[in-house]
Amino acid sequence: MYMKVENIREISFNNNQNRSVPQKREFIDKLTDAVMNPRDVDDCVAVPRGIFKAYLLIMSGSALLALSNLVNAKKNFGKTVKKSMIITGWLLNTLSALFFAKPFAFKGLSPTVKKEDLK
Repeated sequence: MYMKVENIREISFNNNQNRSVPQKREFIDKLTDAVMNPRDVDDCVAVPRGIFKAYLLIMSGSALLALSNLVNAKKNFGKTVKKSMIITGWLLNTLSALFFAKPFAFKGLSPTVKKEDLK
């Protein structure tokens, strides 16, 4: 007579502890199932801090340029405010261009990394 090890199971007298609650699938899991190329999901792009600053600068510069169109420039105060908003928007957009180009033009590093390298 032989004993099959695969058939041995743990017996618990408290059934509430052994019940596992099925995890609800998250939205990102549903999206990754729909992706045809699984490498698209695993690729990771490291965004340097300068690039993040560039995004903030270009958004705020563009917002200032857009808001300057709402200023009434018929009076002297309106002209001054509008001109200062336009100049500040141009400066912020120029700074954002420098922050965008800095990690790629001066260091020459590739922004693509493996997910394991970030952990």
